[in-house]
Amino acid sequence: MNIVVVTEYFPSGDCLDIKGGVEVCCYNEAMELSKYHEVTVLTSKESEIDEFDIHDVHVVCCGDNRSYVQKGSFTSRLKFMKDALNMHEMLGDIDLVIGYNFITYPVAYKLAKKLGAKVALRYHDVWIGEWTKNMGITGLFGEVLERYILRQNIDLYVAVSDFTRNNLNKYVPEDKTITIHNIVDFPNVTSDKYLSPTVSCVARLVEYKRVNDLIRAVGLIKEEIPNIKCQIVGTGPEEERLKSLTGQLNLEDNIEFLGFVEDHDDVMRVVKSSHVFCLPSIVEGFGIVIIEAQSLETPFVAARIPPVVESSGEMGGLFFEPKNYQELASQILKLLKDKELYEKLQVEGLENKDNYTKEVIGGKLNKAYSNLF
Repeated sequence: MNIVVVTEYFPSGDCLDIKGGVEVCCYNEAMELSKYHEVTVLTSKESEIDEFDIHDVHVVCCGDNRSYVQKGSFTSRLKFMKDALNMHEMLGDIDLVIGYNFITYPVAYKLAKKLGAKVALRYHDVWIGEWTKNMGITGLFGEVLERYILRQNIDLYVAVSDFTRNNLNKYVPEDKTITIHNIVDFPNVTSDKYLSPTVSCVARLVEYKRVNDLIRAVGLIKEEIPNIKCQIVGTGPEEERLKSLTGQLNLEDNIEFLGFVEDHDDVMRVVKSSHVFCLPSIVEGFGIVIIEAQSLETPFVAARIPPVVESSGEMGGLFFEPKNYQELASQILKLLKDKELYEKLQVEGLENKDNYTKEVIGGKLNKAYSNLF
């Protein structure tokens, strides 16, 4: 087949300069699908380069040159959508168009109609009724787009979790949906654990990731473990507020903000070196970083939300009530103090990771898309 993938952002090379989970998902799946089919990616223009190739995937950049944003940037996003849609004249015969996030879903749908192709949407979250709570006033744009796309005749919605699929089935027929989990590109990194007990967190610094809960938890943990360390990887609009909270709680010597770490292996070395990985987020489509932590033998503590429970297999870590930073602190302390529990969870995590290899997930995707014809 000739496949077109539409994604707002895409890495520019093997260094995987990836900003979020959707980009990880899209990159890995495009690479796997290219083993079976011809794959072209339409994405945002982040430099002066208009087109490039990564292995067997051809990447075409659309819209104005712009940097990564997680919300807002309304005008430049519309320009990207318009330019990506206008690419139909240069694409030739296309069999399938796949959209990867809410900005690209309507583009993929309309592009497929112009090309006479099938359309599939890789669905991470259903946010109907939740957009403004998760994103503020700019979420109104997402609310309109999502309600629009769920009313269209989409050939297949490919959910990243059963949780997401169940939410989709409230709005679209069940025979139009399927669950295929994310590929996890397991990091091959080595690193010793830090000398001081350390918690790591990898997240976009936006409100719903609840990194503020982790910071408050570190404040409580410090009362029992004065040399506790916390390393936070990521950037976002909440960064200054989180740094201010760190200062208010006198945690400057305990918490380190590492910012955006370009090389994914370097991110994974932080997780590997830490004693506990924390994901306090209350909104996730899948929770891929939890499985990465499992593969690195770093037990996790995460908010008990259905997608993360599903992806982890309830193995390799502990959960806490979302937004309850006192319980978060208690669970981290439990892991740091109980060596037998810690080692048990390390073994469990390694057992779970085999469900998410490239070969397993790539084969499922190829079968699902081939079955549309």
